[in-house]
Amino acid sequence: MSIHASADSVQEQTADMGSTSFTTKVVYGNSASLMVATRPADYHSAPHYHDCEQLNWLQNGELWVFVDEAAYHLRAGDFIRIPAGQVHWSWNKGDAPCTLIEVHSPGLHADPLVKKFAVSLHRDGEVPDFLGSPVNTFLPENASFDPSVAEQKAE
Repeated sequence: MSIHASADSVQEQTADMGSTSFTTKVVYGNSASLMVATRPADYHSAPHYHDCEQLNWLQNGELWVFVDEAAYHLRAGDFIRIPAGQVHWSWNKGDAPCTLIEVHSPGLHADPLVKKFAVSLHRDGEVPDFLGSPVNTFLPENASFDPSVAEQKAE
């Protein structure tokens, strides 16, 4: 382990969300995780939340991001913040993939979607001292939350 990881040592993997998936590279330290996530055309995640703040920068493409009942159309270069505990999801309505850079604090190193391949940036012998270990929680299908309220704004 090291506080440095070469590009080749952080392998792009598939994060399988059941009804959809995306490819990603993930690294983490004590206070945050960094994800480079490429979402294919028609990618549509399910509404979820986690007990960490999420800062996003859309590197390329376009992406709709929904936070509760609000809709945000991100274009390359745009930023968005998702407060901890807020229900959110995204939809790539375009014909091309998009790449989203995500920072989560505390980090999502323990989340089942990425923990098998996330790369630790800790020194040999360093005992990680995590701020927390949040995970994604997906809303059950029978939840009273209606994502169509926000998604209608994306038409």
